[in-house]
Amino acid sequence: MSTKIAIAGALFLTATPAGLTALWPAAGDASVQRHVAISGPIEAFTQTQDRIQVRLHPATNAAERAARRSVIVSDPNGGTLSIPLKPGQTWASGVLPPDLAGAGKLEIRVE
Repeated sequence: MSTKIAIAGALFLTATPAGLTALWPAAGDASVQRHVAISGPIEAFTQTQDRIQVRLHPATNAAERAARRSVIVSDPNGGTLSIPLKPGQTWASGVLPPDLAGAGKLEIRVE
């Protein structure tokens, strides 16, 4: 009896990953190929579909910290997203409008 339970358990553990892999949706190509112009103290940025996150270099003094008021994301057609910054903040994130999320060219700057 215990042998049958052990065999059934082993079959279940073996078949579960294969079954889940077959049912899991395909990842698809979520990347958008584009030219991005970056200006200011930006360390890196990432975009996942319509969400963007911008990492900033830490400010070196109080004047630099106070001068950073927002991250501006824009495209050549006039679409703009302004993400406000608090003094000393080293990252900013926001939801891109559809025109910016799919734009072929973006400009990201700190003002």
